[in-house]
Amino acid sequence: MKSMDAFNSVVFFHAYPLLRIPRRLLKATARRIYSGEKIPSHKNIHVIFCSDYRIKKLNAAFRNKPCPTDVLSFNYDENDFVGEIYISLQRAKIQATRYSVSYENEIVRLFVHGMIHLTGLDHETQLERMRMEAIENKYLKLQ
Repeated sequence: MKSMDAFNSVVFFHAYPLLRIPRRLLKATARRIYSGEKIPSHKNIHVIFCSDYRIKKLNAAFRNKPCPTDVLSFNYDENDFVGEIYISLQRAKIQATRYSVSYENEIVRLFVHGMIHLTGLDHETQLERMRMEAIENKYLKLQ
């Protein structure tokens, strides 16, 4: 199940249909990030919206952390493929309540976070975290 429109560089896979995803808002955000971060439009990104169970398995396999997380990014940096972002819709719903934000806004926040990781940024140090948050906030304020 793919999302198709004039901007096809980001493809959404909705693997947990019990919770919805804000496709239009995500596509608009993706366009802004591609433009702002100068990601070539021929480079594709796959975004997989999944369950806690699936993301927990990925987190255990690739990060040696046997617990669910909210978002994982895998940067492949190939000629026409940047990478994959996995977002747990169950985690997003829980976190939206915890942070007193809408479910849609939390999904977009996780998507932006994953996209910024795919540009090569990380948050291992305090300085990296501050830089990454500043870039994320730039895109989140434009919603």
